[in-house]
Parts: sequence; structure tokens; C-alpha cells
Amino acid sequence: MKQIYGFFKANSILKSAEEIFAGFLDLIYPPKCVVCGELNPLSICQNCFSKFEPIPKPYCRRCGHTLVDSRCRNCSGLKRSFAAGRAAGQYAGNLREAICRFKYNGMRMLAEPLGRYMHGYLETRADFRWRQADCIVPVPIHPIRRRLRGYNQSELLAEHLSRLTGKPLVSDALVRIIHTRPQVELGPEERRINVRNAFAVKKSSAIEGKTILLVDDVATTCSTVDECSITLLKAGACRVYFLCIAFGA
Repeated sequence: MKQIYGFFKANSILKSAEEIFAGFLDLIYPPKCVVCGELNPLSICQNCFSKFEPIPKPYCRRCGHTLVDSRCRNCSGLKRSFAAGRAAGQYAGNLREAICRFKYNGMRMLAEPLGRYMHGYLETRADFRWRQADCIVPVPIHPIRRRLRGYNQSELLAEHLSRLTGKPLVSDALVRIIHTRPQVELGPEERRINVRNAFAVKKSSAIEGKTILLVDDVATTCSTVDECSITLLKAGACRVYFLCIAFGA
């Protein structure tokens, strides 16, 4: 009994010390909004958050990209494997700044407000059948890239969406088996070729017969989510929807 008491007492002291240290750091380095730099306890202040831009209408009912002359330049002439997908906003302005800091500057804490933004979109604006999803699966990155970055940004977003929606997270079924070039460096056709056969399912029992909500950070041509969907469906998934933070140009 004394050992148990000692354990909880030690943990309580440690927690108090951490809180004191965190408060001390806040005095020296006051928390700021990562987008505008203004002093704010939130990593993204409400003013910057409110300026995230939605996807302009009308948009494609399949991939969610804005139509141009009543035509989807993203899906036209292509057979898509996913049932439907959307982006919570545009990869521009404040949202672009937040995503870049989250993805390339090691700011893992931005997964929380960005995940909350995605969840808010699902609850208030999404017009596809995401509620039918049995589980949430993040788009995986290759182990080499994960070691370099330190985390998979899509997995962090998926963790928050799982918590907010109550849908179980399946993060270890879909894996990336080819270390591809970054999609941002390539054109539309090159992107499709770049990710071809780049993914595999190592735990088919986790997704077999299930409807999946696939989560990514940014999509432009939807080549990555399409290839992930193909892989999941071949492994026995029933249907795949996707959601990302933003659509790139």
C-alpha cells in the first residue's frame, strides 16, 4: 500500500513540476498564434481560424474540387476508386500557413486545431456519407520519411478525428511500401505514376468488409487517395470515402 501511495505521490509531484515549468516557459516565451504571431493561448487564434477559406461552389460530387465551366478537371476522363471525398478548405492564406508549419516545421501541436477544423467541416458542411464509415484510416508515409519528419501528419489528424467522431482508428493496416518522390514536385500524370503500387494492406482483417474514411493532409489531383482506395478495396474494404484539410491548386 505504501508503494502505491508513493507512486501516486511521485507522479503528482512530477505533474506539478511539469505544470510549474510550463508556466515558467510561458512567462519567458508567451504563447503566440503560429499564423499571425499575436499573443494568444491558442496555437491558431480565432481570428486566423475564421479566415480559413472554404472550397468554392459548385464542386464535383465525387472528388470535391471546384468545377470549371461545369466540368471537373480533376476527375474528367478518370475512373475513381473512392466513393466520394472532400476538403475542409482551400490550400491558401492562413490555412496554407498553418498546414506548412504543421507539416514541415515540426509543429505537431497544430494537429489538434486542424483536426478540430476538419471535424467542424464534417459536422456542419459535409455533404457526403462519411457517417457510414466504420473506421478511420490515415494515408501512410514511408518509414524513411517518417524518421526524417518524426511523425506522420495524416495519422495525427486521424487520431483527433477518431476521438471527435467516436469512430475507431486503424493506423496499422495500410502501409507505404515504396519511397516515392514528393507529389508536390510533379505534374498530374506524373503524380498518378509516382504512387502506383506504392501502398499495401498488411492487416486485411482490420478493413475487410468495412466502409473507410481515409484521412490525408493536402490533396491536389487526388492521386494518392485514389491509389490508397484501390489498395484498400482490393484487400476487401467495402467502400472508401476521404477527407483532407485542404485542396491544393
